[in-house]
Amino acid sequence: MRPSPPLQDFDANQFPLDPGLQLLEASAGTGKTFALAHLVLRLVAERQQRLQELLVVTFTESAAGELRDRIARRLQQGLEALEAPGESHTYPDDTLAQWHQGQNPDPQAQWTLRARLLEALEDLDRADITTIHGFCRRSLQRQALEAGLGPAVELESDDSQLRLEIVHDYWQGQLLSLPPELLGGLQERGLRFEHLVGVLTRVDSDPALELDPLPAEIHADQPLAPQLEAIWPQRWQRFVRLWHQGAGALEQAFCFTAADLRGRFGSKAFPSACKYSAKPRSNRVGALNDWIADQEQLAALPSYRAVVQEKLLREYFHPGPFTRMVAP
Repeated sequence: MRPSPPLQDFDANQFPLDPGLQLLEASAGTGKTFALAHLVLRLVAERQQRLQELLVVTFTESAAGELRDRIARRLQQGLEALEAPGESHTYPDDTLAQWHQGQNPDPQAQWTLRARLLEALEDLDRADITTIHGFCRRSLQRQALEAGLGPAVELESDDSQLRLEIVHDYWQGQLLSLPPELLGGLQERGLRFEHLVGVLTRVDSDPALELDPLPAEIHADQPLAPQLEAIWPQRWQRFVRLWHQGAGALEQAFCFTAADLRGRFGSKAFPSACKYSAKPRSNRVGALNDWIADQEQLAALPSYRAVVQEKLLREYFHPGPFTRMVAP
């Protein structure tokens, strides 16, 4: 088996243009569009490729439009560099400067290169710089007779039904197998069929979208039910430990903040009758301690649903209600 070539740092002017598979890995915001536009410039200039012989595809219509604009701008920048007199030209970036300095200075070679770039700019409207769906549609239209299709070929672009089927299969295969108390708790936290459809829609429309990572204990390629059932006892025990360590300090922070805000903004902005006050009328920490003690006396752990429905946790000690109360 032939060993894989070693990974190398990307250099837009040294990246090989030879036929074959080349992999360029980059995260969001690192200049992938810039790199592609410069590689198109090099393919036209160095490999003598016509723009109509290249296929440049991306995922969304907006990304394809931006890519087309960036390629046009790069070709124009290369042409302006070739036409600039002497050393007086100001380059937009070092990559273009290095590319220009590496070109053959012979006048005939320079004239030929300028002609290639001008031709590429003229061919821009006919170039295959598009989405994957756009390329497929254009290919079918060009080969409609060979494919036995009519000249007005249209691809189905509404994939909402497919997303519904995917979420339905996931819901049926993964979530309905959860114990009712665990599924009910997840639903209390906002897990809904429609929510999953919305998440899938966002991911499908934006491949660069970064979702929150899964907890370390959850593996996407394994059944969900046994993983969640194993996690819940650990999370409950961790909550109880942290609660006993910090409950008093948390209540003191609530009281201090309530007194501070009422002193600065007055009773109308922060009335003494609200649930958060400098001198609470009830011992909520003690009440929740009693509730936790009651749960620990049971033979089994409290269900996730029972915990998320506990009123003190939802309406007082959770950061959401306090944040809404003190928000300006």
